[in-house]
Amino acid sequence: MQEVAVVSQWGNSKGIRLPVEILKKAQVDINDKLFFEVDENKRIILTRTPSPKQGTLEYLFKDYDGGTFKTELIDLGKSVGNEKW
Repeated sequence: MQEVAVVSQWGNSKGIRLPVEILKKAQVDINDKLFFEVDENKRIILTRTPSPKQGTLEYLFKDYDGGTFKTELIDLGKSVGNEKW
């Protein structure tokens, strides 16, 4: 059975409400994290756990073209508390 959710304005963002039956079926509860991705067919896929590929080096470097990058150190001055670094 296919459910329908309407995109609504929620402050400066947009949001959808998920029916309780769908949440129960997916075993999703209040404050659970949902991960989403958009596939090549513009489908939005929600999962309870991150896609395995998101934790791999291949995923992290998927857009890296082999070029160089510049970094810089920033001097934050003397510590003002009990910092250990």
